[in-house]
Amino acid sequence: MSGLWFQNLAFYSLQIAGVAVAGALLLRLLQIRIPTIRLMCWQVLIAACLMLPVIQPWLTAKTNSNIRISMGPAIAAGTGERSRGMAIPVIGIAFLLVGAGAAIRFGILGLGLWRLRRYRRNSTFVPGAFDDLQRKLGVFADVQVSSDVSGPVTFGFLHPVILLPEACLDDASIACHELVHVRRHDWLFTVIEECILSVFWFHPAMWWMIAEIQLAREEAVDREVVGILNSRDQYLESLLALAASRAGFDLAPASPFLRKRHLQKRVASLLKEVSMSKFRLTSSLAAFVAVLTLAAWLGVRSFPLQAAPQEADWANVTVHTGSLPILHRSPVKYPKEAQAKRIEGTVVMELSLSESGTVTDARVLSGPDELRRAALESALEWHFAHDAQLPPKAQVSIDFHLPEGEAVSGTPMAPPDELARLDRLFIQAPEGIKQKLEGRLPLRVGDRITQSVLNDLSAALKDVDEHLRITIHPNADKSGSMIFIALSDTGPGESPKRIRVGGNVEAANLVQKVTPLYPAEAKANRIQGSVRFTVIIGKDGRVQTVTLVSGDPVLAQAAKEAVQQWIYKPTLLNGDPVEVVTQVDVNFTLSQ
Repeated sequence: MSGLWFQNLAFYSLQIAGVAVAGALLLRLLQIRIPTIRLMCWQVLIAACLMLPVIQPWLTAKTNSNIRISMGPAIAAGTGERSRGMAIPVIGIAFLLVGAGAAIRFGILGLGLWRLRRYRRNSTFVPGAFDDLQRKLGVFADVQVSSDVSGPVTFGFLHPVILLPEACLDDASIACHELVHVRRHDWLFTVIEECILSVFWFHPAMWWMIAEIQLAREEAVDREVVGILNSRDQYLESLLALAASRAGFDLAPASPFLRKRHLQKRVASLLKEVSMSKFRLTSSLAAFVAVLTLAAWLGVRSFPLQAAPQEADWANVTVHTGSLPILHRSPVKYPKEAQAKRIEGTVVMELSLSESGTVTDARVLSGPDELRRAALESALEWHFAHDAQLPPKAQVSIDFHLPEGEAVSGTPMAPPDELARLDRLFIQAPEGIKQKLEGRLPLRVGDRITQSVLNDLSAALKDVDEHLRITIHPNADKSGSMIFIALSDTGPGESPKRIRVGGNVEAANLVQKVTPLYPAEAKANRIQGSVRFTVIIGKDGRVQTVTLVSGDPVLAQAAKEAVQQWIYKPTLLNGDPVEVVTQVDVNFTLSQ
């Protein structure tokens, strides 16, 4: 996943670079020199770069978190392993650098905001400063004198503040420039631009575009101020006088009056008379949008972003492709009809592969009929990696299994991740089939149920009678399972009406327990010990019969009266309740 993230970051950076270069070349070619229009074009350009991940289609490898795909044997010790070992630190270092750079940049931004707050607290409010100019422009800001700044600084959105050194307090040109910034809400854009630079600190194109935005913004404000004051010479004098002093440092995230690196271009822009006809302006903007769209399209086609693998298969579906690496595949659906009939199992298929890795044909080797079509429809859309020589045919399997705890009749159910123990084995078939099965079953009571054992069991049943099917019924406490073997034409209603369950297992299903009273006669004679019963529990979970197996008769009657009142959770087999035969031990000790 980290490798995919690094690849997407690199491709996205290339997309940004391509769009930025195309936009800049087009602006120069079209000779758009009106500051407000150029500012708008640069802002559209950077907005397009930020929107690239949203507007482009992501390549998606459709996989499933439940899919266990074996990629074959590990690469032998050598160049392959050394390359993989070297790639991990490089990606880790890239993660660290990108994250650390962003954190440092955001830290600088936070420090700048803290400094502005401190400067404001240490400044002195000047009542009535530039009131006439503020009323003329229709904007109002707190004008404050600060000894901490060497040039004008404007910041704040809802409550804007203009910090001025004392030498600038009487300069109407400077005040008008800062008030125009307030009217345009430029401080908000400045903070957004600083946040963008904090995220993309590593990308030169972002620094370049934002620098051009800042220059175009100042040129636009310059022209607006000259229009308001109707005095270009006076404004140029103020601009040059401030540049001659030590003023002009950058205090992010604020809008200073002067960045000295912009001075020459700003003066040149003020001295030029720039105009464009309406037709030329409209056609230039249309050409800019068209070329920008084309550049973005070429960028995303040349360097497409790829989404992380998405869950596509239906729940309880698991695909096994063996040692063949798969590039992409269509999702596997669990047929609703099969779920309604509570059918599950494994569909094994043989796939015919082309040299390019696509599936040209698929043939089902085994599996329930109700699940075959869904498996085939998906398999025909699979595409395997063809970096290495592909076999002409390959065998794959798809497991369909119902949620844990639901038992079905069908082919063997895949065992849980934690291996279960076989508590009981039932065979419901004619005596002739039972005799044939004797000695052939690879599974005995007490053995662990694994997928390999189930496969061997299925093969043994197929040798005897291909109509034999297996049902796995997990115990309530999930400590073990019961397996039922029956002919396929045995319906759910013909399943065993009564099953035997171990005492410890069935005790987990006890929902109401009545404690027996210690008989007075037994206490007087200091009689203690254990009483054992064979108990038949009805389909509703209530005790039907209690038969004494062992124990002192003096204690047995009290124990029997209590056990007869016990209630268990009904035991289901194939969704239907069944009677249960179990063993119950009641212990009496004199400590009671």
